[in-house]
Amino acid sequence: MSKRVPFTPGNLTDRQWGTDDILAGDLNTNILIGDAGGSLLDFSRGGNDTFTGAPSSTTTAYGDAGEDSSDHSKGGNDTFTGASLGTYIFYGDVGGNMFVHAQGGDDSFRAEGDSFNTFYGDAGGDMSDHSKGGNDTLSSEVGRRVDNTFYGDAGGNMFGFAQGGDDIFVTSTRQGADHTFYGDAGGEMSDHGKGGNDTFQGSIEANNIFCGDAGSNMSGNAQGGDDNFTSRTDSFNTFYGDAGGDMSAYSKGGNDTFTGSFFSTNTFFGDAGGNMSDHAQGGDDHYTDLGGEIGSKTLYGDAGGDLSGFAAGGNDTFTNAGGSEITFYGDAGGSMFDHALGGDDVAVLQGTHNLGYGDAVAMLGSAVGGNDSLTGGDRSSGPDVVSELYGDALAMSGSAQGGNDILTGGDNTESGQVRNFLCGDALQMSGSAKGGNDTLYAGSAAPGCTVINDMWGDGQLSELAQGGADQFIFKDDGSMTVGTQNTIYDFSQTQGDTIVFSGVEGVQSFDDLTISQNGTSTIITAGVDQVTLANFTSPLTTSDFLFV
Repeated sequence: MSKRVPFTPGNLTDRQWGTDDILAGDLNTNILIGDAGGSLLDFSRGGNDTFTGAPSSTTTAYGDAGEDSSDHSKGGNDTFTGASLGTYIFYGDVGGNMFVHAQGGDDSFRAEGDSFNTFYGDAGGDMSDHSKGGNDTLSSEVGRRVDNTFYGDAGGNMFGFAQGGDDIFVTSTRQGADHTFYGDAGGEMSDHGKGGNDTFQGSIEANNIFCGDAGSNMSGNAQGGDDNFTSRTDSFNTFYGDAGGDMSAYSKGGNDTFTGSFFSTNTFFGDAGGNMSDHAQGGDDHYTDLGGEIGSKTLYGDAGGDLSGFAAGGNDTFTNAGGSEITFYGDAGGSMFDHALGGDDVAVLQGTHNLGYGDAVAMLGSAVGGNDSLTGGDRSSGPDVVSELYGDALAMSGSAQGGNDILTGGDNTESGQVRNFLCGDALQMSGSAKGGNDTLYAGSAAPGCTVINDMWGDGQLSELAQGGADQFIFKDDGSMTVGTQNTIYDFSQTQGDTIVFSGVEGVQSFDDLTISQNGTSTIITAGVDQVTLANFTSPLTTSDFLFV
């Protein structure tokens, strides 16, 4: 039977249960402990305590115990409130480690005014065995000169079968604040550690760093939670969906949701800030960026570095609604090699300068690209738009294989220019690399507007590299036409490439085309549209075309 006991400088044991206390710091009292100065053991339980830090002071508060929590002990549901012009270090449950079947309470933390705050949702150290974090809420309000570091569960590592709680991080500070959030562990997650499903919201005009699960690496069979991230206006944000470092062994990223805000600079890492190796697997992440006229956006669908071994990227979706420099890496910001596998990613890039790689910058070894869909930016107002889209990579070598990708150029409905560079696989293909069967849609323009479409179905082939059977689609829609500035640089009859004219007025069959030679190029005129086949002089036949 549980027994309520007041604060003890030693341990809580057996079924002892701490009382519900109210503790307030002052200039002379700056260490507050809710229940035990030592540890929580056996089936002991912490009380539901309330802590308040004094202004202009340094206060350290332990919700339940100053040391560890083990066995079947459980932390109380504690409430912590800081103040202005102070430094506050709050531990939701224990200052040390949680292990065996220890469980954290559902704690609430609140920072106020200009202050320096470090909050640990459950443990200041590690969580291991079958320990479990509580569902904590960590918030910061009002101040400008604010520096917050929030740990949802453990300040150290999570391993064994430890599991993080479903935590909520909310900041509402003003201009100039710095926030760093760790959804579950500030260090590594390994073994069968599992992150909670956490929710994060950064502040306006602030520097925000979000780590969905682990601040460092994930290994073993560690698994990230399904986290939700939201940035706010005029902010600088770095998002790590699961691990700030590497993912290896059989670790797996969660299915995370990211929302960027207007006029913010955002860098998204869907799963790992570093590399993914062995059998690591990325989650199926969803990104929405609301854009704005300024701000750069960089998205790494899975890893900021390389994918190697048998690592696999998730099936990610990214939609951008504006901004200046938009860069998208479907799976890896570096290289994919060994037997790495790219996910089937979808990206809509609506910046003024868009650069997209369906899988990685380079693919080599036996890497295989996903079946990706990349769409370039439209111009309806603002400056000219340039989109440079690669279905798989900038360079492919070894026995790398491209996916069956869909690339769509942007449209122009205003004055000025939209320029689309579409490359189905990789600009440079060597070794025994093989291209996929890609589909490339030329962008179109309204009357009096300019669109330029430069298209490569595969890329420049050397050594034993092979291209796929690609399809180049030129689609008119009423007054929106693809125009006359369209060039295909690697049309190949032997590879089975085809050209599709869709909705082109007066063009329904091969007989409606006018085909001529200009030096080493072939010019195809279809109604008001024109397509140039660069470095191609062979006779064209009906089998090279489709009419829709």
